[in-house]
Amino acid sequence: MKPFYRLAEMILRYFTPKETEYVREKQMLMHPGESGARLTRDYFIKKIGTVIAITAAGIVLSTTVLIADIRSSRQITEGSIERNSYGEGERSVTLDLYKDGELFQREKKIVIDEKHYTGDEIQTIFKKTAEEIEVSLLGENTSPDHIDHDLILPKGSEIYPVSVEWLIGDYDALDSSGHIQDSFHDEAGREVKLTAELSYGSMCEDHVFYVKVYPKYREADDRLSHDIDRSISEYAVNSASQNAQPLPDTVDGYHISYKRSLPHTWIWILMTAGLAGFAVYTGKDRDLKAEVTKREREMLLDYPEIVSKLTLLIGAGLTLRSAFEKVASDYKNRTYGRKSYACEEMLITVHRMRSGISEYEAYLDFGKRCAVRRYTKLGALFSQNIKKGSSGLLAELEKEVRDAFEERKANARKRGEEAGTKLLLPMAMMLSVVMIIIIVPAFMAFSL
Repeated sequence: MKPFYRLAEMILRYFTPKETEYVREKQMLMHPGESGARLTRDYFIKKIGTVIAITAAGIVLSTTVLIADIRSSRQITEGSIERNSYGEGERSVTLDLYKDGELFQREKKIVIDEKHYTGDEIQTIFKKTAEEIEVSLLGENTSPDHIDHDLILPKGSEIYPVSVEWLIGDYDALDSSGHIQDSFHDEAGREVKLTAELSYGSMCEDHVFYVKVYPKYREADDRLSHDIDRSISEYAVNSASQNAQPLPDTVDGYHISYKRSLPHTWIWILMTAGLAGFAVYTGKDRDLKAEVTKREREMLLDYPEIVSKLTLLIGAGLTLRSAFEKVASDYKNRTYGRKSYACEEMLITVHRMRSGISEYEAYLDFGKRCAVRRYTKLGALFSQNIKKGSSGLLAELEKEVRDAFEERKANARKRGEEAGTKLLLPMAMMLSVVMIIIIVPAFMAFSL
C-alpha cells in the first residue's frame, strides 16, 4: 500500500478536502494531546490511498478480463472454439448469435467436448498404460513369481486419461485393493489371475497379469504376533464347549506366557485430579476478584447511610471523633444484620486512634484501606478537618450525603437495567415455547 499512500500524499499537496476541519475536530477528540494536523493528514492519506488501490485493482482486473474476452472473441470469429486438452473435461462457452449481421439471441450456452484421441492413438495409449501398470504393479515385490508383499493396483494412468478396473481371480489370496489376505496361509504359493480393464470413453481393452501369491511377509515380531492370534483362534474353535478357553503356551518354538494388562484408569484419575487442581487454582483467583467486587459494591451501598449518620451526629453537637466512634460502636453492639465492610474498617480506625495513632493519620489510613473512591475522599475530608479546623465540615458532609444518595439511585437504576437485560433470553425462550405450543397444533389440524 505504500505506493498508493505516496500518490495520495501528492494529491493532498494540491487538493484540500472540504471536510478537513470536521475530521480534525473528531481526531482531536479521539486522540487528545496529539497533533491534529498530523492525524488529519494521515487519515486522508490512508483514505485516499485505499480508494486509489481499489480503483487500480479494478482497472487491472477489468483490463485482464477484457483482453481475455477479445482473444476468445477472435477465436470464435475465425469459426472455431479451442477445445480443452485430453482429460481436462468439457468447456462451456456463452455466445451472442448474429443472423446476417443482426443480433437475434444473446448469451447462448454451448458445451464443447474435450479433445479426443483417435482409435490408433487409443490403442497405443492402452499399450503404454499396460506397460506402466506392469512396472508399478509389483510394489515391494521383486518378481511376479513370488508375491509376499501387497500389490499396487492403480485406478488409472498417471500420464494418460485412462481408467482402470481390476478383477481378482482368487479373493482368498488377494482382496480388491491388491492386499494379501491375512487368512491366506498357503506356504506353497498360489497362482492368481489379475485382469485390468482399461477404458477411455466408449473403448475398452483387457490386459491379464499372472502372479504367484505367498503368505504375507511379516517381520519377526509381527509374524509371531500373527501366529499367536491364529493359534488363539484355533484354540477358541476347539474349546468352544468348555467352561474356559485355553491359551497356547508355545508358538513358533517360543514359550508364550500371559499377564493381565494394567488398566489405564489411574492415568485418567491423575489427569482429572491435575485438571481439577488447576481449575480450583484459577477459580480461587476468580472467586477472590468476585469477593473484592462484592465488597466494593456493598461498601458503596452502605456509604449514604454512614455519611448521613455522621452528619446527623455532628449536627447534634458531637465532635468528629465522637460521631465516628458512635457509628462504629452502634455497629459493634448490633444484635442482627449483615456484616458491613465499611463499619469494620471504622472499628479498626477507632482502635488505632485509641492506641495512640493521630486522628489525621487514622482517617487517611481509613480511606486508603477502604480502597473505594468515595471512602478515600471521606478520609481526606476528615483529615483536612483535623488540620484546618471543623468550619465548613457539616456543609461538606451534607453535600456528600446528597451526592451519595443520587449515586445510589443511579446505581439502582443501572442494576435494574442489567437484570432486565439478563431476563431477555429466558423471556425469548418462553415466548418460543408458547408459540410452538400454539402453532404446532394449528398446523396439525390443517394437515388433517
